[in-house]
Amino acid sequence: MTSEVADFERRLFELESKSSFQEAELLDMSKALVGQDLRIERLEATLRALREKVKELSGEGQVPMPPNERPPHY
Repeated sequence: MTSEVADFERRLFELESKSSFQEAELLDMSKALVGQDLRIERLEATLRALREKVKELSGEGQVPMPPNERPPHY
């Protein structure tokens, strides 16, 4: 009976250790996910700003080159 109790205590300790490790890993992954989400939001804002800048610059009276046409200096 004593060996059964010792075996049970060992198994319980292993399960608690695994649970604690998984909890710590989950917290780390959650923090990383929040950081990535913030970075994605900043990148999307930058992309929106760049798109607007391209629209502004393309509308400043410059005649766009037709696609697949060589520039005049060739």
